[in-house]
Amino acid sequence: MPRPAVYKELAERIRTVLDPYEDSWEIPSVRSLARQYGTSVNTVLRALEVLTEQGQVLRRGAGRRYVRHRPAETAGFCKPYPAVVLVTPITIDLGSHDYLNLLLGGFVSVLVRHVPVTISRLDRNFSVRPIPGGVSVGSSAFRASAVALHSGGPNVLLAELVAGGAVVMTLDTLSGVDGVDCVAVDCEREAEVAVEYLHRLGHCHIGYIAERWYGPPPHWTERVDPDCKRFERALLRAKQRLGLNASDSYHTVCEIDPGLTEGPAQAVAARLWRLDPPPTAVICFNRMIAEQLRAVLRRRGVRCPADVSILTRHFSKGEPGFFTTLASDPGRIGTSAAEHMVSRLTDRHVAPSHLLIRSVLVEGRSTGPAPR
Repeated sequence: MPRPAVYKELAERIRTVLDPYEDSWEIPSVRSLARQYGTSVNTVLRALEVLTEQGQVLRRGAGRRYVRHRPAETAGFCKPYPAVVLVTPITIDLGSHDYLNLLLGGFVSVLVRHVPVTISRLDRNFSVRPIPGGVSVGSSAFRASAVALHSGGPNVLLAELVAGGAVVMTLDTLSGVDGVDCVAVDCEREAEVAVEYLHRLGHCHIGYIAERWYGPPPHWTERVDPDCKRFERALLRAKQRLGLNASDSYHTVCEIDPGLTEGPAQAVAARLWRLDPPPTAVICFNRMIAEQLRAVLRRRGVRCPADVSILTRHFSKGEPGFFTTLASDPGRIGTSAAEHMVSRLTDRHVAPSHLLIRSVLVEGRSTGPAPR
């Protein structure tokens, strides 16, 4: 796609800065804006022309003086600040094809057709606070009526934002706070499908390896994804229902190692294979853990799938590979989230809801009948 003209990009940057200004407040001079953004006076003037045509600023009196002007009502929206803040711990790369970038890219690509979107990085300097009818973000005091928090947020904060009248969404995770929209993979159904599938293959001793991240959001307890814990609880319930071995000794946690070493996988493999009997199938919440576990077991002389079946979670990516996978569609999750948020912003009768996206079991070569 061709890059937008410089003055159009500048207009969007100026619009964000002006958002907290009250109507009739005088905005910085043209020369001041030119110095601030390192551009020419003519580029600033063209950017201000764009904002004038959109009704965001007015030219006042002689010379080059402009004041803030906010339309009395934005057509089509039922909230006072028709804008969305996306809060995420990662830097979005729309050219990347990993899970998070596909999900967040799908979310942003739908939203920007309907409403301005700003992306805030979740780090130690991040701040969001409730205001009547929305949220104010960061030192620039950018205002929006909706906020989407990737991987959720502290319950106290979510409750405060909802009480203030904002549309609040946790993206790719569930929240137990009333009034919060949630769009996520149906992890509980995933666990049921995995256990039922392995049960049909004759497996009775099914292990589970959760993931513990090295740099998670601060609200994750024990550095474990809340969805990972939901998956585990549903796994235990499914095993109990089918009369399988439901001992939690077959469940363990593996550190996600940023150096991609196999030390953590070696530790969990040693723990599981000390059990009597050892598991004949292992479900890994993370694809990286599944790959490392397979390599570790191969060196121990444990063959997959002859001696142990491995099942993991991942996202759809063309033809099935070696692993049998619970495959989700991150692009669909992102677009479903955005479409629901637009509905919340444009129709006051649309209620908050939990949208749970189903995964698909894709059989690979890593699973087979339980060894006799």
